[in-house]
Amino acid sequence: MRTRICAILAAVAWAPATAAAQATRCNAINTDSTRQIMVKMPSGQYNTYLGGGVVVHCPAKKINLRADSMEQYGDDKRFYLVGHVYYQEPRFNLHSDFLNYFMTDERVVATGNVDATMPSGSRLKGPVATYLRPIPKTRPLAQMTATGRPTITLVQQDSTGKPAPPMQVVANNVFMDGDSLVYAGGDVQIARQEFTAHGDSMFLDGRHEIMHLLRGPEIQGKKDAKPFTLVGTLIDLFSRNRKLRRVVAKGKAVANSQDLKLRADTIDLRLEQDVLDRAIAWGPGRASARSATDSLLADSIDVVMPGQRAREIHAIGHAYAESKPDTVKFRTKDMDWMKGDTIIAYFDTLPAKDTAKSPQIRRLVSIDSASAFYNMAPRDTSLCAPAVSYSVGQRIIATFKEDGGVKNVDVIGKSRGLLLEPTPDSTTTTLCGKPPAKKPPDKKPPAKPPGHPVPPPGVDPIVLPPAVPRP
Repeated sequence: MRTRICAILAAVAWAPATAAAQATRCNAINTDSTRQIMVKMPSGQYNTYLGGGVVVHCPAKKINLRADSMEQYGDDKRFYLVGHVYYQEPRFNLHSDFLNYFMTDERVVATGNVDATMPSGSRLKGPVATYLRPIPKTRPLAQMTATGRPTITLVQQDSTGKPAPPMQVVANNVFMDGDSLVYAGGDVQIARQEFTAHGDSMFLDGRHEIMHLLRGPEIQGKKDAKPFTLVGTLIDLFSRNRKLRRVVAKGKAVANSQDLKLRADTIDLRLEQDVLDRAIAWGPGRASARSATDSLLADSIDVVMPGQRAREIHAIGHAYAESKPDTVKFRTKDMDWMKGDTIIAYFDTLPAKDTAKSPQIRRLVSIDSASAFYNMAPRDTSLCAPAVSYSVGQRIIATFKEDGGVKNVDVIGKSRGLLLEPTPDSTTTTLCGKPPAKKPPDKKPPAKPPGHPVPPPGVDPIVLPPAVPRP
């Protein structure tokens, strides 16, 4: 048996015993059940076929291989392992059904149920993967390419070395350069504790905590009851200590939260504790912000929203605000509006128990070239038409009541304007909430009793004497 094992070792150790050859030597260590066939090639190299369980050690490279069977091709400098294949390095492990190890270019091609673990602990699973070992002065970092829609679970750590929740990436094709650069293409799906995202392509720089999503990307925040979505042509994500801090969407960007919907060429979202803290929108196509009752349009919009609750909105550059009037006390189809170079909206801060309700606007300020039109409750509360306020000035401040109606409109600086009150003659109804009195129907003449035909025109009717009752 010793003679047989020595023969196998000699066949698998291809290179002559020189210093350079020792660095590439791989030795097979087999059991009593190992079977072999050796075929000498014209070049003098051997093709060796081993079965019944094979273990191969490459000491200089610190590589261990194990499989049910193995084929070794001397001319190609290649191992082909079949069945329950295990490839191991000090900081890299790979399992698969089949594996080719090309020693010339240090390339490992695994197929069938591939499961690879990176030095950081990140894991790749898929049908096919190619692993390129580092080569000094040629390939300083290990590289891996996977096709057939693999799944990558990226293990992350914060600046203190504390493990952070992993991130999962699924794509048609994946390329990893080292343990921190990841390129993914083809229906990319990303899932992390605080958000999910998808797009056609993705680039991730784990060391600098930067991610790029391209071609129809979308990100969805999923923190408790405060989700948000952001779409665009290109989305950049920036993290710090493995926590998402900033998301920038470019190209037809749209952001949605429970309070606002933003549209602009570029939208920049800032996050604190996984919820929105600020949103900035700008671009040549103008920016808009809409809620259930209000809307803003300007060159740029800055939303201050701590805890993802709108606190202030700054609309800068040809700003225009529009809102639905309070129609509880009157009826109108006209919208309230305000114009100015800059418009600032101030909102209430609601208690935590009212987080499902949008914050109520309290004050609206227009600065420079300001004008405003508001529908207000009339003095005569019986009328359904509103009083109308129109103002022009350097600065206009509109304050609102608890119920959302306009309380005051104050104009500062050189100003002009008017206030119109409705009168009963100018309304279509008399009392608000009470419909006008219905016109009584026209009275018709009583019907003729039967047996008395109507005489033709020009003929006097025959008047009969009253009937005398019978005795």
